[in-house]
Amino acid sequence: MWGKIIKQYYSKRIMQSFSALFVFFIVISNSGQNMFAQQGLEFGVSAGGSYYMGDINLARHFYNTKLNLGGFIKYHLNSRYVLKFGGFYTNLAASDADFNNQFQLLRDRDFETSLIELSAQFEIHFLPYEIGDMRKYSFTPYLQSGLALYVANSSLDNINFAIPIGFGVKKNIKPRIVLSVEWAFRRTFSDYIDSLSGEDLSNYDPNYGIPIDEVNHDKQSGFRYNKDWYSIALVSLSYTFKIGGLGCPAYYEY
Repeated sequence: MWGKIIKQYYSKRIMQSFSALFVFFIVISNSGQNMFAQQGLEFGVSAGGSYYMGDINLARHFYNTKLNLGGFIKYHLNSRYVLKFGGFYTNLAASDADFNNQFQLLRDRDFETSLIELSAQFEIHFLPYEIGDMRKYSFTPYLQSGLALYVANSSLDNINFAIPIGFGVKKNIKPRIVLSVEWAFRRTFSDYIDSLSGEDLSNYDPNYGIPIDEVNHDKQSGFRYNKDWYSIALVSLSYTFKIGGLGCPAYYEY
């Protein structure tokens, strides 16, 4: 019970904190900004790790991390705002046997699934950032969020949506080459990525051959009202094209 309460509390806090930060940075980013200045395109690839959090892994970050490979396209609206379209492939897995918890040891469940995600996100820069710049505007932390569609082939609910919430940093290491590092969370709309949820007693209806009795009447296999999460930590390398060109080389190079 305490695990459920703790997870609900921190999940709510994470959502509230990132929502507040997004509103704050949208407000300050609008100050003195031309919405359609410094436009450009960015194409990149990413690699890193993914892990699951849900009824089996309640709170352990980077538990059973699996390889994540992906790619993305970004459209830079200006020095503050970016639209990102991307996707990746990974695996998620967990086992009750990995946790020193009596309830989980008795339940003794595990799962493994591959997962493909496609997403559309909005990226907000903390600092002014310009494609090609190698001096004043070459680095910025950023926040991102949007909507993702995922397919988890071994899940009971194998196609569903998730809300990405993440943060990262980026740096121009060459006038057209960008190095980024980010850590992001996916809050799904499903409780079945792990094929595990609160026990449905309708499964014990006599019509299915399993009558409800004193032994299984209060049986619980998970937390039905807690949605599953998965998280990713990535390093990406991308190539940029500034619409209209990079301008004077003396400004963009060391």
